[in-house]
Amino acid sequence: MIVQYPDISDIKSLVDKFVSKTLPEEKWTHFAHLTVGLWFISNYGLQETSVLMPAYIADYNESLGKENTDFSGYHETITQFWIWLLDRYWKQVKEEKTLLHAVNDLTNSPYGDPSNFLKFYSRELIFSVEARRKFLKPDIHHFDFQLIL
Repeated sequence: MIVQYPDISDIKSLVDKFVSKTLPEEKWTHFAHLTVGLWFISNYGLQETSVLMPAYIADYNESLGKENTDFSGYHETITQFWIWLLDRYWKQVKEEKTLLHAVNDLTNSPYGDPSNFLKFYSRELIFSVEARRKFLKPDIHHFDFQLIL
């Protein structure tokens, strides 16, 4: 197993840098997105995370000088998909694992696969302007956590 974070303070530091917009762009990887998202889910729950994460991601993008447009930057459907998946993952593991272990286990689990959304969305739909701007329901398969495995 690849351990991304030796201590929970490393996760908290990542979250703090992201929220304060001081995280270097090269550190804002797919896995960093998932780490921050899981931290938010574990601390705020699904409802609040669904509101907070989009705002923080859009603000962070802008702090890097990147515009959130119809063709780049923040993507609502992909973000909400990952929030859903992380919430389901956290509900499944939180009784058995600490947040630190849950985050590190994402590295070697099917749940962390960057292409997971393509199990539910066609490329045509997910990469559309409409999907970038607002949450769209999947067109291949309804959300089913078991399809990730």
